[in-house]
Amino acid sequence: MIGRFARVGVLGRGLMGLVLLSVVGCSGTTATPSSTGGLVPTLPPVPTPAVTAPPNAVHVSFWSWVPDINLQVDAFNASHTDVFVDYTNPGNGNTEYAKFKTALQAGNDIPDVIQIEYQHLPGFISRGQLANLANFGANDAKDKFVPWTWSQVSQGTGVFAYPQDAGPMILMCNKNILTKFGISAPPATWAEFATDAATIHKADSKSYLSNFTDDQGWFFGKLWQAGAKPFVVDGSNISINFTSKEALQVANFWGDLLKSGNISPVATWSNDWNSALDKGNIACWDAGAWGPESVVPAAPDTKGNWVIATMPQWSADAKANGAYGGSAIAVTNASQNKKGADEFARWLTTDPKATLALTGGKSLLFPVQNSVIADASWTGAADAFFGGQTTHQVMATAMAQVDPSFGWSPFTDFVYSTYGTDLVQVHSGKMTFAALMADLQAKSLQYAKDQGFTVK
Repeated sequence: MIGRFARVGVLGRGLMGLVLLSVVGCSGTTATPSSTGGLVPTLPPVPTPAVTAPPNAVHVSFWSWVPDINLQVDAFNASHTDVFVDYTNPGNGNTEYAKFKTALQAGNDIPDVIQIEYQHLPGFISRGQLANLANFGANDAKDKFVPWTWSQVSQGTGVFAYPQDAGPMILMCNKNILTKFGISAPPATWAEFATDAATIHKADSKSYLSNFTDDQGWFFGKLWQAGAKPFVVDGSNISINFTSKEALQVANFWGDLLKSGNISPVATWSNDWNSALDKGNIACWDAGAWGPESVVPAAPDTKGNWVIATMPQWSADAKANGAYGGSAIAVTNASQNKKGADEFARWLTTDPKATLALTGGKSLLFPVQNSVIADASWTGAADAFFGGQTTHQVMATAMAQVDPSFGWSPFTDFVYSTYGTDLVQVHSGKMTFAALMADLQAKSLQYAKDQGFTVK
């Protein structure tokens, strides 16, 4: 879940290279916060006793880094006699992927079931490393999920994972700070966002509406919301477009804001960022729906002052959104127990009790299941940090606005690395954001050709 439990990002301005970071917790914090200001739903996970494998059960190995997911593994093992799951936490995000790739190369110790973020699924699919779960009736579960998340795990008639969680983008603002500068509500459009940024910084040189988040997933969420289609993949055919009108609209908007000095220069998740939020020097931050998990511990003195809104739009009548984060549960092609692995993967992502439980406790997954999003104990939870707002209702609206047609490339590692390296040049003034997009276009095209794709 990029942004939630694993993040690949450029940290800090003016760095001399790309920094890769995986974090446990909430997209930027280095530990899961002990309190989320009332975000925990009414049904937390309940520990179950250790379960002994039945003598004739098929053993299925499972890799995931989600905190407390072992409790759901125990619940599955306690209620099933034909399949027994052996759980391992291999490390977060990139750490897990590195171990997975090593296991694939060695041909042993390959897990049967594995958690993979949406942006990395196409790479494993293109290399034939994930099982097509349509062969086990996966499409029977399609209607249980928010439609756009199903499109993230599907290619053509194939289904290569079950959605586990998501990060629809939201805007969090300290309404007291906005009011201080004569702003009545969070900006509803990006034009208002730029105007509010100028208003605040002009009135107080130490205050800002927001800052720029260097994380690749954050920027790609912006491209997603704008309707850009950087990648369209059809088997070995791929279309690449980082210089579309929509993509350049996003790049030029943020490039102009960076150049203007009207957004804060501090890096997201840094100590300076935490301090700026707590002191009221940064009023807003847009992130995935897991974002409160970073804001709450960063700004404890501002409890009750915050509000969550849907994302600013490019036009006043639009209702578009992108996602920043999310992951799925896949079955590996190397598994010798694919049927049993599919049984567990589907249960973990569709069982009403298990999926609701994973939104609470230490897991705090944002649900992708229609049953959880419709559950009153989840939607009706009032959040004290956000002034008693029923924040999940706003997040559910944001979830419904996500464009289902956005797709990822089969080589996200390369794309993210190239973007991160170029972004350092943007921050240093050696490259414009538009030039970054052109460079990303050219290098991605060449890389795709070198990898044997037919490129449009």
